[in-house]
Amino acid sequence: MDGKEHTTSTTTERSRDIFRAGIILAVSTAISSVCYLLVPIGVLLVGGELASHLGMLVPSLLSVVAVPLTPLVIAISVFTVIDEIFGEDHKGIDRGWSLGIIIGACLLTLIWFLPLWGQSWPILAEKLRPLRVSVLFDDAWVMGLTWIVYIPMMMYVNLGAIVTDNTSSSVTQERQRAGSSSVGASSDPANQPTQDIDGFSREGTGFTYNWDSAPDTGFADIGGMESLKTNIERSVLRPLTRIDEAYERFNVSPPNGILLYGPPGTGKTLFARAIAGELGHPYLELSAGDIKSRWINESTEQVNQLFAEAEQFDRCVIFIDEIDALLADRGNDLHREHAQVVNEFLAHLDDENPNFLVIAATNRADLLDEAATRRGRFDQQYEIGLPDHDAREAIFRVRLCELPTALDEDNYHELAERSEGLSSADIVGIVDDAAMHAAERDAEAITLADLHESFPNRFTDKDT
Repeated sequence: MDGKEHTTSTTTERSRDIFRAGIILAVSTAISSVCYLLVPIGVLLVGGELASHLGMLVPSLLSVVAVPLTPLVIAISVFTVIDEIFGEDHKGIDRGWSLGIIIGACLLTLIWFLPLWGQSWPILAEKLRPLRVSVLFDDAWVMGLTWIVYIPMMMYVNLGAIVTDNTSSSVTQERQRAGSSSVGASSDPANQPTQDIDGFSREGTGFTYNWDSAPDTGFADIGGMESLKTNIERSVLRPLTRIDEAYERFNVSPPNGILLYGPPGTGKTLFARAIAGELGHPYLELSAGDIKSRWINESTEQVNQLFAEAEQFDRCVIFIDEIDALLADRGNDLHREHAQVVNEFLAHLDDENPNFLVIAATNRADLLDEAATRRGRFDQQYEIGLPDHDAREAIFRVRLCELPTALDEDNYHELAERSEGLSSADIVGIVDDAAMHAAERDAEAITLADLHESFPNRFTDKDT
């Protein structure tokens, strides 16, 4: 694999995630607070009306049951809808729901005992007075006894329901994990639990392959190569995400597989991670050389296992590096086992409605079997060559943007000139080595001299 194609999420992405989580928490809290304030009041109003016709006993008994349960039923209905919209943040919704119960119960308590404190804070009492219902008696003992019957019971039942639901979900997940582990990789994939994109965790899934959640990497983490990003956005991302109605209108099908080719170290693995990150799908990264070494005597079964695991997701991305070692031209390979692997793999790529995107990378596209590049397979091919001047400058900027530096605009231009002929991985290595030099001398920032010192020896002559 390209050795140094690692990156972290940008500050903008982290800020967006924090903002989104805050919005989910705030909306959930506000809705829950209103629900647990107004619904009990509404129940008591109905109970008061019934009492005028049926007497106090029956409406009182009905209210004792309805006050705790009615808000729960309404809240579950509302939060089911919210869960469909913000399904990736169950914890944020549950926290907001719990906090809203507490806030609603506190406001309801203020209204319940309003006659006892209303004279001390008349302005607040006047604002809350319209919410007070006639069945909340003014006698202090009656207020206290009815509050004990209604409010603590409501909080106990509703908070308990949230805790019980979370506990049941955890127990179910543990049982599923235990079952998957006991059956092992040879079990029927259809019996394994379907893994959701949101909240995906590879621990204990019982999968053979090391699936992971969507990478934090995105196109913003790749320096330069703007035209390539635009082409992939148009031909891969937009058809897969269906953000444009025109794609649906003209039935534009997303690709099953794409091929990235070019010299070593040019950023093929980083691009694959960025595509998976932009899509937000679970991600599997494999080396074809490792796969072939595991598939001796059971190659086709392992191919089927790979795609059967992929079916457990709504959508996923599979990246296979050194694909030429797996799908080499069958005419150049005398082993029957190899031909079976190629046939089985390509058969899965022919799926008419796949839930996967296979991204393959190679340094030698000319070695691939001709059938692999047919329409519907790896028919979309993108060359990732050595970066040009602008791309080299952009890579330096991306790699150095979160590090303390003492560089100006001319320095970045000079670094791009100096690094002509270097790959993306070479530039990443230069920045990493320069950071090490700066740390060794306990510097405040990386200097141009640190970067010059980190260039390969064959490029240092450019200074002379």
